[in-house]
Amino acid sequence: MFHFVVFITSWIVWILFSDKKRWREILPVSFLASMLACLTDMVVQHYPLWQYQGGNPMFINLANNAGIFLVVTYLFIQWLPKKQTFWRMAAYWFVWTGAAISLEYLYDRTGLLVYHQWWNIGFSYPADWFLFALFYYYHRLFRFEKLS
Repeated sequence: MFHFVVFITSWIVWILFSDKKRWREILPVSFLASMLACLTDMVVQHYPLWQYQGGNPMFINLANNAGIFLVVTYLFIQWLPKKQTFWRMAAYWFVWTGAAISLEYLYDRTGLLVYHQWWNIGFSYPADWFLFALFYYYHRLFRFEKLS
């Protein structure tokens, strides 16, 4: 039930805060995030590093991939600072990775996420930095705003 609530909440946040005029520019990056999440789910299914609890694993993965990962990536790209200096971007990444790791910490502390083998929240934080950088450079490299 919690995962369903997170899914609905993420889309309510998208409806309220997204710049829908920029969807052609931002959706490809969000789609990349969702596809990477699907790929990760397949890998983790065969090499379990973490596992979500509290319901059907297929529904949980679908809710996360089509909800929170898609919406967070969309908003991350949408709210990029206009002036992108090194320190401004570092602070921006720090805020977004902090929010992502806080959500993961909440999942961990409530028992909705269990780590296996060697993975822990300490590995998730640099992974989040890497993913946000990947999404930023993907968006910057392909310049999807020209499609609008």
